[in-house]
Amino acid sequence: MAAEENECPTLQLSKQSSDPVKSWEFDSVLANRTLSFVSRVDERYLCPACGGIILNPHQTGCGHIFCAKCIRKFIENGDTSKCPLDGILIKSEEVFQDNCCKRELLNLDVYCTNSPDCTHKISLCSLQNHLKVCQYELVKCVNPGCTDILLRKDLTDHQQNHCLFRTELCRFCRSPYLITQLPDHEKSVCSEADVQCPNKCSQVLKRNKLNGHKDECPEVETDCMYKQYGCTVRDKRGQVKIHEYTEFSHHVLLVLESNKKLSEQVDQLQQNLALQEGELKEKNLLVANLNREVTKCDNTLSALQRSMEEQQECVSSVKRELQDLRSVLEAELAKEELSALRTSLDSLREQVVMTQSLREHLGALGQTCQRHTRLLDIHVEQLQCNEQRFRQLESTSYDGKLIWKVHDYQRRKDAGTPLNSPPFYTGRSGYRLSARVYPDGEGTARGTHLSLYVMVMRGDFDSLLPWPFRQSVTLTVLDQSGSRNHINCSFTPDGITESFRRPTADSNAALGFSRFISQTDLEAPRNAVYIRDDTLFIKVKVDTTGLEDL
Repeated sequence: MAAEENECPTLQLSKQSSDPVKSWEFDSVLANRTLSFVSRVDERYLCPACGGIILNPHQTGCGHIFCAKCIRKFIENGDTSKCPLDGILIKSEEVFQDNCCKRELLNLDVYCTNSPDCTHKISLCSLQNHLKVCQYELVKCVNPGCTDILLRKDLTDHQQNHCLFRTELCRFCRSPYLITQLPDHEKSVCSEADVQCPNKCSQVLKRNKLNGHKDECPEVETDCMYKQYGCTVRDKRGQVKIHEYTEFSHHVLLVLESNKKLSEQVDQLQQNLALQEGELKEKNLLVANLNREVTKCDNTLSALQRSMEEQQECVSSVKRELQDLRSVLEAELAKEELSALRTSLDSLREQVVMTQSLREHLGALGQTCQRHTRLLDIHVEQLQCNEQRFRQLESTSYDGKLIWKVHDYQRRKDAGTPLNSPPFYTGRSGYRLSARVYPDGEGTARGTHLSLYVMVMRGDFDSLLPWPFRQSVTLTVLDQSGSRNHINCSFTPDGITESFRRPTADSNAALGFSRFISQTDLEAPRNAVYIRDDTLFIKVKVDTTGLEDL
């Protein structure tokens, strides 16, 4: 066999153009491969021009057979190309592919082009199909993104065990991931992965249950439930539970003391309210008196106007009489009648002077009426401010919690404008905050979600508080069905965002969740009722842990 191989010619193939000579279908498959025949190739299968094997045989008009590349050269030379065997001119229209020679060549046995690794001997016509299954053929990995080229026999092992772009199922959530991403996914991301409680309690639970576990973990530090009544104990939850049980009597005393203080504050507020109501009644009486005086002034003014009109008519009448008298006096009146006329004229002058005095008095009354009207407007504005202040005092929260009732949900959603809640505080002298909701969503969430935010507002005690604001905030849409399937989202300020630095304006920019809940889940939930009687309840809770009352 070795001797036969030494005598058998080999052929290095390269892909050639298809024009103007028809190409053979094996050209693309055998490009840049070396063919090795099992038996010595007969000379009639050798090209007379180049001496190579005629794998793509073409016959000329003179009956000689050449390989395709030599025929191509002859045709490119045009009228000067002649057959090297008999000198006859080669014409392109007389050249055709020799299928008989082609079939004979295809039946010759060759070694696999991947020898000596592959020891198969096949006919040339079967080589193409063999290369499709040859275990020593170089193939490219089919995993997306992988550029490795390897032997077919190693492909399966590579794809399953070694390829950096293969995918495997997560052990916990059974979702496919790239093998390079899978460790990070299982270690840090997978919501179904079993993890140890970060607070080092004995429980192992799903990662997606960590937030809920924090509210019941016995190793989490928490305040005594009676903190608002003055208890300062803060320890791990388990120890705090023991403390609450053992110190019950002390806590009862704290509650009673707190209730006493609250009662005193309520009494004081009631006294202040009574004083305010008294002042309000006095101001109402003053307003009523002012209204009566204004009414009297209006009546007096009307009477004076009527009197002036009468006086003007009288003066006009007197002027007409004087004109008549003057014409009569010139002709007929005696000196006695002139004296009587002078007396009448003096009387008329007195009446004119009285009329002018009345007009001046009318002007003074008009100024007094305007002054009283201005005072009335000032009192009405002060009353409105007092009423608004009372409403704020009654609704303001000082424990870091806000329950906000949003009326007319559908109308406000259709309007597409944001709503701001009443302000609330983390303490009597604490931070001042407010909530903002977009019922129809904001920005990219418009029309699909409800957007919910919180913003820090400028307060009276900002210069005494630590900045930036660092307390955790929980935003909640409350379930009104009683099932307590509330929707919660929490965040902790990072200390870098300008929204949580000390406000320089009335309020900082709002920060929260633009896609808090989809409108589909909000308006048609499965196991909850978030909108009832066109009303939505929103809760904002600030973690006041670590905040001290001033």
